[in-house]
Amino acid sequence: MEKRKMTLMVFISIFTFILIVAILTLISINLQKEEENIPKERQSYDLTEKERESLITLISNYDSYLIIYDGTKEINDLTDLDKINFIDRLPIETKKELGLDFNTGVSLDKIENVLKKYFGNNITFEPVNSTCYLEDGDYLIYDEESKMYKADNLNHAHSAYISPSIINFYVSGKRIVDDDRLVYTITLKKALSYDYSNYYRSYTDLVSSNNKIVNLYEEYKDYDKDDIPNLLEDYKNNLNSYTYVFETKDSINNSYLKEFVNDSNDKRL
Repeated sequence: MEKRKMTLMVFISIFTFILIVAILTLISINLQKEEENIPKERQSYDLTEKERESLITLISNYDSYLIIYDGTKEINDLTDLDKINFIDRLPIETKKELGLDFNTGVSLDKIENVLKKYFGNNITFEPVNSTCYLEDGDYLIYDEESKMYKADNLNHAHSAYISPSIINFYVSGKRIVDDDRLVYTITLKKALSYDYSNYYRSYTDLVSSNNKIVNLYEEYKDYDKDDIPNLLEDYKNNLNSYTYVFETKDSINNSYLKEFVNDSNDKRL
């Protein structure tokens, strides 16, 4: 009898211990879930000089084509033609870094991966031919059978596309830590030119030769290209400002463009 009583007490003790451990475990799990459901505070920091420089370098790739819209077209509204034209107009050095040699051919998979690099994994693309920047027909031709893009140099024997010279002036910028995302915003004023002399506040003004900000040659006669940013300082308050929003999970080098807005046309302001 005494032995049975002792066995029962041991069993009750073990059961009680297991029950307590189970209850504590459930409490811990629930607390953890509650903590996970509590929104983390968004932290915002001014951009460092290095971050500014990195973003402006990155932006030069986007501006090589998207500047034609002057920040008035939503990224989500880019057409398939816009997307392949964007890749076609990337700077020559950038194309080399990305392994985009359209003379030998570039696979559709490669095109899609480059688009994801610049616009995020949710970007979609249905292959279409790019348009020659001289507007005289298709330039990058897609072959459905091989799933490759190749340049039509036979009918387009001209020099490579040259984007406008763009001088950027930093206005403001933030690095925002939002849960597991990093969001970079940067606002720049821009002066645009094709001849390093006549500068305009927008691409629209540049191609129409309207609303010129300054003719540097008339004002300063003798100057080098390296002098231009300093010479334009006196005119930067007359320039349009543009805001770019980038998103990433780790670093600027792996960020992609979410928004590009001409602040003077932004109806949200």
